Amino acid sequence: MSESDLPVLCCVCAFVMVRDFVAESGRQHHGDIWPMASYAAGVHHKQIPEMRKFDREHEVPTEYTSDGDPILRGPRHRKRYCEAHGLFDRNAGHSDPVPARCR
Repeated sequence: MSESDLPVLCCVCAFVMVRDFVAESGRQHHGDIWPMASYAAGVHHKQIPEMRKFDREHEVPTEYTSDGDPILRGPRHRKRYCEAHGLFDRNAGHSDPVPARCR
C-alpha cells in the first residue's frame, strides 16, 4: 500500500496509469449480482433497436431496460459487451474490460 500513489506503466504500450482504490460507498459486493443493468453503459431509449442489431453483429446479444440500460448476464458477457462498444473499467481487475491499447 505504500506504493499505491505511484503511477503504473502498461507492460504492452508503456501508457501511464494511476491506481484508483476508491470503493463505491465503502463496501464490497459479495455473492451473485447477475444479471445487472448498467446505467453507465446505457443508451438513449430510441437507440435500443440499433444497439441490439450492433450487439448481434458483434456476437454479444444483449437485452436493454426500457430506459436503455444494457442488462449484463455475467462477468464474461459484461467483458464482451464492453469490448464490443469500446468501453472499459478504469478500476479493472483480472478479466475485466481494459482499454484496447493495453491488451
